[in-house]
Amino acid sequence: MSSMGIEEYSRKLNCADEAECIYAAEDIGYMNGADGVPVLLERLSKRASRAVRDAIFQALTRIEADVAIEGSIGLLESDDPQIRNQAVALLRRKGAACVPFLRTAMRKGDKDIRKLVLDVLIGFQASGVEAIYEAALADKDINVVITAVENLGKTQATHFRRNVEDLLQSGAHPMLAGACLEALAGIGNELSLVAIRRCFPELGKLPDFFLVSCLKAFGALGTAGEFDEVAGLLAARGPQIRPAILGALIAVHQRHPAKAHGDVLLPAIKAVAENGDPPLGRYEAVRALGFLSERDDVYAFLISCLSSSERLVRLGAIESLRETERPDLKGVLASWAAQEKDEEVLQALRW
Repeated sequence: MSSMGIEEYSRKLNCADEAECIYAAEDIGYMNGADGVPVLLERLSKRASRAVRDAIFQALTRIEADVAIEGSIGLLESDDPQIRNQAVALLRRKGAACVPFLRTAMRKGDKDIRKLVLDVLIGFQASGVEAIYEAALADKDINVVITAVENLGKTQATHFRRNVEDLLQSGAHPMLAGACLEALAGIGNELSLVAIRRCFPELGKLPDFFLVSCLKAFGALGTAGEFDEVAGLLAARGPQIRPAILGALIAVHQRHPAKAHGDVLLPAIKAVAENGDPPLGRYEAVRALGFLSERDDVYAFLISCLSSSERLVRLGAIESLRETERPDLKGVLASWAAQEKDEEVLQALRW
């Protein structure tokens, strides 16, 4: 791209006609010259309209020169959150090419820049990324550490499992401990359960905040041995925590199916469904029995729920019953439909 060409494109990019600005930005991008980057960044600094800004970012994406990456990293310091977000998205699209520059930003940037560098890393893996995460896990700012831990869980970074376990066991800040628990659930190695139990040996004594995060980890990592302990929480904890308990129970069962689960779960579910909890919680409890609905005792309980005065309990029972393959179920539901008055429940009963 010639010097005269740059001057002409700069003039068009800064004119009052929005369409002319967009065309100029597009042309600069297609020409793929490093000397077009300063022109684009200068126009971006002048509060360009959304359409012009989008065209500029598209042009920066097309330009393969390192200066486009450096300029985009500089945009992470913008006061405009939309520009910062677009810069993050652009750098993600650049992929592995931007990793060396991100490492520099991680080393030299302030805490906000360091956190944004980690935001960039969501969505791609490349050589050199590990060094950025190692630095982030040792960062002096807890929010940077938490962001790194969350990313590692989302990307199922198994080679960082031990690092996350160590953070969990170091007397971590509650927010960091919660992030570690959920990251270990995402990484998905059952060996992490040892570290988790070392930190939290008794689930029943945990405050709700920690318990919800622990339950996610138990659902992802727990075995049949943890099922009974989690089921015992249903009768002991308040309604607000029961959806997390039920979710963990279903997750454990799906990974480690066992007919014996019903012997533990059915009494606990009955207690929830019958004790006057808020309707939604009772619905969720009955609905959670769907995976055990082939058992005779569970089937009988679900049928009994069709006479509940709470319509959500009846709806939950119908949905769970439909997971069975009993040949007589259609007739059973039809007989209950003959006496049902609620229109939504009646529709659910009809085969």
